[in-house]
Amino acid sequence: MKIMQVIDYDTFKDDCVKTAKMCSSYADIIWFRIKGRDDIYQQAKKLREALPEAYLCLSKDPDIAYGLGYEAVQLSGKSDIAEVRRRYPSLKIGYSAHTKEEIAEKDADFFTLSPVFFTVKNYEVKPIGVSSVSELGKVIYALGGINADNVGQLKGMGYTGVAGISFFSEIDAVKKAVLS
Repeated sequence: MKIMQVIDYDTFKDDCVKTAKMCSSYADIIWFRIKGRDDIYQQAKKLREALPEAYLCLSKDPDIAYGLGYEAVQLSGKSDIAEVRRRYPSLKIGYSAHTKEEIAEKDADFFTLSPVFFTVKNYEVKPIGVSSVSELGKVIYALGGINADNVGQLKGMGYTGVAGISFFSEIDAVKKAVLS
């Protein structure tokens, strides 16, 4: 299974670049999740400059992602995937989904499906639970509450990999569980 490390600006703040550097040795994708700020371009540029060889994905903004040489953009909701694909054919498109039906309907290059397990948020979270996604035949990363104790439950269920914000703190145990 592959690993997508989510570098969430609201979580890591000024330590985003430092944390991403620590994660770059094991993460197949580093998703820079930064939203609702006036300095997205500047922050995304810092990350790209710090990690010129990493596979980077930026939340929501294909213009900035493409302009800074990110490999992918992570879209959601009412994003116009076809328009992004038309404007930036070389940019891979990730999509944040919350149901298998949503994944079946969308034409993205890869997906996150969340929340698989319970995760602490400032709003009510209803985990979707573990179920096979094999029938979808798409590249899907499980997201939400992933840790070394539960990641093994995802094996053989059709997931390409796992994604998470906080599992970097126990990454050796997560990698061992993912690779065993």
